[in-house]
Amino acid sequence: MSKTVQAVAVAVLLTAAFWAILSSLYGSWFDAFSYMEHGILVFPAAAYMVWTKRAKLVQISPKPSMWSLPLLVWGAGQASLGTAAHWVWISRTALLVSLVGCIAALYGWEMVRELAYPLGTLILMIAPPTFLYERLTLDLQLLASRIGEGCLEALGYSVMREGNILELVGTKLSVAEACSGIRSLFSIMFMCVLYDFFFVRGAVMRTLILVMAVPIAILGNVGRIVATGVASQYNQQLIHGMAHEAFGYVSVVLAGIGCITLHLVMVSIRKAWHSRHA
Repeated sequence: MSKTVQAVAVAVLLTAAFWAILSSLYGSWFDAFSYMEHGILVFPAAAYMVWTKRAKLVQISPKPSMWSLPLLVWGAGQASLGTAAHWVWISRTALLVSLVGCIAALYGWEMVRELAYPLGTLILMIAPPTFLYERLTLDLQLLASRIGEGCLEALGYSVMREGNILELVGTKLSVAEACSGIRSLFSIMFMCVLYDFFFVRGAVMRTLILVMAVPIAILGNVGRIVATGVASQYNQQLIHGMAHEAFGYVSVVLAGIGCITLHLVMVSIRKAWHSRHA
């Protein structure tokens, strides 16, 4: 039996075994409260990454590893435990564990190493654990509120903050969960992962871009809060409905541009340093 047929058979079996988990994962991408709208793009993006590496992949000699069996057993056990205990994140990540085990069983660990980046990208289609999500959301809400308050005051607006509530003249702005930055953070992290793969070279530079995505996402969301606060002083309708949503999308775009600009600046600095010390 050819490796292609084996791979198709394993893919069918893996899909059948994890069908319930895959269905719930798919549903989470369209859940308004999970903020995982980008999730539907993650698998196609990872698949395209694999396609771009096809020339290297065909040169790797298949070396099936028996050490993949413990990983497959681990994935099955993790999926069963997560499903029985309703630990959603545990059961969904078991799919990735089993996928790595299947690749190692068919092609060996050299193939797994070559596919490490696309496989790692798949984690972005899974919402983080609830406890981490709630803790991160709360911290981002308070941080965005504090910075937003400072920026509005610096622009000359009178602001009084109580927790995540900003009170301006004639209006109150609530920095809710959706406005905390958590929504844009997930999307921007995904964009940075794609940008890293296709345009950034070097592990240090890639890591720095990913790390800086967090403060850039926070600053982008602060810009949304400030813009909403300023708009509220001129037209109350701009802080509700489509106009408010538009501020959110613009902040994501600006944050993405900020990550690209950061990379270009760092590349320019590195080139200048090398030319000076050449």
